[in-house]
Amino acid sequence: MNGKIIEAKCLREKAEFTIKPNKSGVESGIYKWWASKSEIKAIFDALEINLNDVINGVEKKEDENLYAIYVGQAGSLEQRLKNNHVNGRSRSTFRKSIGAILLKISGQKNLYENINGFIDKLKIEYKFVDGNNNLDEEEKKEIGKKYLRVFNGQHNSQNELRKQFDITKKLNDLRSAFEKNL
Repeated sequence: MNGKIIEAKCLREKAEFTIKPNKSGVESGIYKWWASKSEIKAIFDALEINLNDVINGVEKKEDENLYAIYVGQAGSLEQRLKNNHVNGRSRSTFRKSIGAILLKISGQKNLYENINGFIDKLKIEYKFVDGNNNLDEEEKKEIGKKYLRVFNGQHNSQNELRKQFDITKKLNDLRSAFEKNL
């Protein structure tokens, strides 16, 4: 993707960082969430999958020891990332997935704070993309089936590891349990 990488916590409500439109005024784009090895291990532990069985199929940013867990697109990168994902003003599938993982790991106590804490440890890579058709194509290309995108069911359903370990079903089951606890 080769976009700009930021820490998710810099988008918290009181943080002053903003994702400004590019020089052409474009604010739409695609984004990728990156996790450290300890965070990705927690995700796969909750899915009852040995990290060593899947780690080679997950895209890695070698220089920073990060692993891609989700790819998305947005008409406004700042609004989607800041409001929907980081600060949780909507019920994004990404936040639900994190919540479902954390509910399994640590239970319901302080769940909202735990979700924010987990998200604050992640990094986000983003790049601007002009035009809705381009957004769709760029997102599909970034998700693809070569790498396992653990939180991307759509456009990643043909990934061999996703199928082998029944990740879509496991995540759906965890998200259902999470929804019942809201």
